[in-house]
Amino acid sequence: MRLCTSFVARHALPAFGFLILTAGTQAQTLNGIHIGEDIATASRIVGRPTSRVAAGPHEEVRWRLSDGNMFALATDPVNGRIAYAEETWGGRPDGKPADFPGFRYGETTLADIRMHAQNNGFAFVERLLDEKPDGLRLFNAYEVEGAPGLVVTFVSRMSTPDTQRLKDKQESIDINRAAKLVGIILGEARYLEAIWGQAKLKGKNYKPIRWTSARTVALKP
Repeated sequence: MRLCTSFVARHALPAFGFLILTAGTQAQTLNGIHIGEDIATASRIVGRPTSRVAAGPHEEVRWRLSDGNMFALATDPVNGRIAYAEETWGGRPDGKPADFPGFRYGETTLADIRMHAQNNGFAFVERLLDEKPDGLRLFNAYEVEGAPGLVVTFVSRMSTPDTQRLKDKQESIDINRAAKLVGIILGEARYLEAIWGQAKLKGKNYKPIRWTSARTVALKP
């Protein structure tokens, strides 16, 4: 279901903002997969793919991981190398730890992320919101510091009841605390622009995000 522009302007954009952690960068991967690697590295993932999903030039190969999470890869049609990796939380407790240090699926809220951001990120206009039966998803993106051309997108979800209350204005909903992390997308910037469009909304005082590993940060439950 598409949401009207006025709804986006009133409710999604005020929640737009994100993260930065502590010193010391690490190799930015999802499940050990680097963007730009040969697709043969997908053999690191245990088990056969569960499905292939195509939408125009974008085709995802998907796996269900041992912790119940879903993992997807897509390759650049020009060079055949991995250009897109996405992990989606499957709802199980053992699948909560995310590859971005200090973040946990189903627990980390937009408020938690904003507290560590120190700046606003950006959003692809064509991939700002996505309403599904289980609630409203928001997509907040960052260039990764020290990794030119690499973009990480954090996917957060509001429950269906909270989404409906927000739309109906029946009661006050704090989208920053209601929306919780359910997925992370790591992608090559040019590839993301090819599938999501080049139009972006960039927050004030924007700067790339630092992907760190020196220490983790305890987030509120």
